[in-house]
Amino acid sequence: MIFLSFSKIKIFKPIYSVLGIGYIKIGSGTVCSLIPCAIIFFLGENISFTNRLIFLAIILMLSFISLNINFEENGIENKDPSFVVIDEFAGMWISLIVSDQLFLVIMSFLLFRFFDITKFLGINKIEKLNGSLGIMLDDIVAGFYTLIIVILIKIFLV
Repeated sequence: MIFLSFSKIKIFKPIYSVLGIGYIKIGSGTVCSLIPCAIIFFLGENISFTNRLIFLAIILMLSFISLNINFEENGIENKDPSFVVIDEFAGMWISLIVSDQLFLVIMSFLLFRFFDITKFLGINKIEKLNGSLGIMLDDIVAGFYTLIIVILIKIFLV
């Protein structure tokens, strides 16, 4: 059983670490959050809203599959290891769903990192859920909080 778990860890490593970004020693979550921002900044006009949602569905599916690993059983003591950054990628992507201007991309990044780091508005309780649910849902909720604010900014200010 543990052998299979170690195999899973190796097979899904490029997914949950977002091609190794999770192994950057300092700020791996922040660096990973910048990747969706760069994608939207450079390609955003060419990615329709529908395609952004499809990509989100694919990210979430791969995230939950790759995180269906009990890291603690494999000698990794942290329930939410720092090398797992697919959750930041997914949460950041959610926050960028409607961003179509540099200002909104920057606001999305700053707000998402604020919610992700502070665990404000109940996110800290969600983070305590066991397994992949706890790893993923806190960032997904942070992404949705950010998305709501970005939509309001877009409606009333931009």
